Amino acid sequence: QEAVKEYASWMDIENEVVKLCPTGAIKWDGKELTIDNRECVRCMHCINKMPKALKPGDERGATILIGGKAPFVEGAVIGWVAVPFVEVEKPYDEIKEILEAIWDWWDEEGKFRERIGELIWRKGMREFLKVIGREADVRMVKAPRNNPFMFFEKDELKPSAYTEELKKRGMW
Repeated sequence: QEAVKEYASWMDIENEVVKLCPTGAIKWDGKELTIDNRECVRCMHCINKMPKALKPGDERGATILIGGKAPFVEGAVIGWVAVPFVEVEKPYDEIKEILEAIWDWWDEEGKFRERIGELIWRKGMREFLKVIGREADVRMVKAPRNNPFMFFEKDELKPSAYTEELKKRGMW
């Protein structure tokens, strides 16, 4: 916290670090900086801004982003988080398994010259997550905390009274 106070003497921590955290995991009360590790997506912005005050934790792993491209006509598209965090150790089998599943699916389902991100948009995030064997996570979004993917299978949904009434009237 002493190093944070040193940065606070010349840096606007609220505007340059806290407000730029993509998930709002950082809080600054003017005296103490706190980070909610469960909300952190490990973008490393805070560490880049305050390298003497913050350092990565002991967990080691990878976040897999997918779908980025920079076509000349449409402009750059930033990738999104496909796998928020996978804890890995040598020989990195966890990452290899995920990537092999993605490549196999892309090989089977992708059209000629279709990028993996375009395939995911075409087939849907639900199918992509089934292929890689992951559950939906709120960190798997294009813009964190703005549009989380919510998936429901038909058998998980209970019809509402409104839906039942529409069915009775033949309007559903």
